[in-house]
Amino acid sequence: MIKKIFFICVVIGCFSCKRNNDSVPTLTGIEYFPTDIGRYWIYNVHEIKYNSLITDTTYNRKDVIHEVYINNNTLIYELYRFYKPTTTVDWPLQPDSVWAFTTNQNQITIKENNIDYIRLVFPLSTGKIWDGNTKNISGPDLYEATNFQQPYMVGSTNYSETVNVNEEHTLNFVSKDYRNRVYAKNVGMVYKKYEQVQYNSDPANIGLQIIEFGKIVEETLIDYGTP
Repeated sequence: MIKKIFFICVVIGCFSCKRNNDSVPTLTGIEYFPTDIGRYWIYNVHEIKYNSLITDTTYNRKDVIHEVYINNNTLIYELYRFYKPTTTVDWPLQPDSVWAFTTNQNQITIKENNIDYIRLVFPLSTGKIWDGNTKNISGPDLYEATNFQQPYMVGSTNYSETVNVNEEHTLNFVSKDYRNRVYAKNVGMVYKKYEQVQYNSDPANIGLQIIEFGKIVEETLIDYGTP
């Protein structure tokens, strides 16, 4: 009798587990942001700053996942950032800055200059929308995933499966705010373009898009991998 009761309990438990697993969504897209220790990405960065003067610079940046630790039951990844002016000089021995990101709650949250931004949310799909500012005190900023699992060309490299995250896409007579990032499967971020500028709003110049101040940044992946 005891054996029979035990058998029934096991069968019920198996069916219960199956039902519970069926209700858990597959976290499609997590492979678009690899998190293995030692993984690195090297970008060519072109940055134009508009103020009283226009400064136009190009440099290289390397991001490296240095280590991971647990704080309050949350995995926190340390991201080392290195900068150098050209490809012909060596990387500095010490990082210029240390960033961090987490992967809890089915989200990639990156702390940039002590501000948390939700860069990706899983499962990913075309049309997925989320508020990138949920974890900071800024107002809502809706991000939208587009062209999920579609190819994308960066320079001479074709990535067969990518997702484009439109973080902002607004344009009017006095300003432009275009921000988007492209992530590739099993690679990470391969391209970023930010255009945040203010136009001259004098009546005679309205609509001419004469930039008074702001910044345009373009980041292109040129190398990546693990040691």
